[in-house]
Amino acid sequence: MALPRIIPALADLTQDMAGPVPVSLLYDWAAGDQDDTRATTLLDPYRIAGTVVSSDTSGLSRLTKEKDLLDVLALISEPKQILHAIGVEIGGRPVGTWVADNTQIFYPPSIVPPDIVRGMTEAEHRITCELAIGVGMCVHSGAFYELGGTLYGRDAHVVEFIAEHQAGPGEILVTTAVRDGCPEFEFQPRPELDGHGAGAIFALSHAPRMRQLEGANRRYPHPWPADFFDRLLALKTSAERDSLRQQIYEAYLKRLVVVFVSRDRQPGAALTTTTLLDDLIANVLFDALISGLDAARSHVAGLGGGLGILTFEGAPEALDTADALRRRFAANSLPIKIGMASGPVLYFSNPRGPSGIAGSPVNIASKISEDAGKAGRINIASDVAAQLPPQSGATPFEITIGGVVLHGVTV
Repeated sequence: MALPRIIPALADLTQDMAGPVPVSLLYDWAAGDQDDTRATTLLDPYRIAGTVVSSDTSGLSRLTKEKDLLDVLALISEPKQILHAIGVEIGGRPVGTWVADNTQIFYPPSIVPPDIVRGMTEAEHRITCELAIGVGMCVHSGAFYELGGTLYGRDAHVVEFIAEHQAGPGEILVTTAVRDGCPEFEFQPRPELDGHGAGAIFALSHAPRMRQLEGANRRYPHPWPADFFDRLLALKTSAERDSLRQQIYEAYLKRLVVVFVSRDRQPGAALTTTTLLDDLIANVLFDALISGLDAARSHVAGLGGGLGILTFEGAPEALDTADALRRRFAANSLPIKIGMASGPVLYFSNPRGPSGIAGSPVNIASKISEDAGKAGRINIASDVAAQLPPQSGATPFEITIGGVVLHGVTV
């Protein structure tokens, strides 16, 4: 990663720009020797040991095409409610904000792996019996760095990656550290999944359930206004479901153009304490470069972790801002990818910071940016391209992600 041209910008950082990441940590790293020994020393105060469970919902891209937006949000909210309720009851605490279909819960060393695996077995059973949706998860014990309510480091990457990319619906995958701590349970080796830095991977075949758990605390850390979340929960049991749905749409539904900006990370990069601190600096500078552009600041709907979501009323302004961001990032040697899509979204205004947003256009813009984008290019979905004059040098694209075919042009 080439940082020399942008590290001087740290002099202009404030805690507001850095968000929850300690500014002093970034200053200390940028000002001294940048090697693994010093990085480990700087990060040591943020190191925690324990077990993490990450989960991912299967088939979200297909669901957003087949169901009403509120039905999709309610559907992916339900397994998160169950996972949160079971997780906190057996001694875990949720990590971060559960924005999409992913969850993460941390368990301290006092909560032993057998209890965690039994709890997740119970959670999977309730999800399978109660819901028409599948959730895969990974359980991994290790050491993590907790900064601003988010977990970082090699072990954090391992558990998130396996849950999102390897665990199938209803499947509980565990790493060697967890399997060795649960000798009384049955596991099936999955050698085709090895090689992610956590030793061998195993699929749980059988573990006793925890039927006695009440599972009462279903209010997971969501990003929505309390009023919207309460209405979303009420949709499932309300006798006036259609009326409630209409109220929600009248309050929050908008048709917008979504611009999704993501850092272009190199696949397979070594996961060390040095690269972690470099990555944190790059993420903070990513946020600062977007927030510092006048044309973008008031349009930010989400920002953090090297990702930015902006919304616009019209496609021309959206493309102009996307192009300005592209040039701004290029001038600071920080490669990005951009995706654009449009359509109805649920939009949650927040005068004190980034607004919230949910809907298919966000998912599509994300997919054509993160999964199919190239550094320095803007992928424009066909619905947005139809609102723009022909773009000079544009090339068409067609990609299939999660069984959904997406069309558009790249500029």
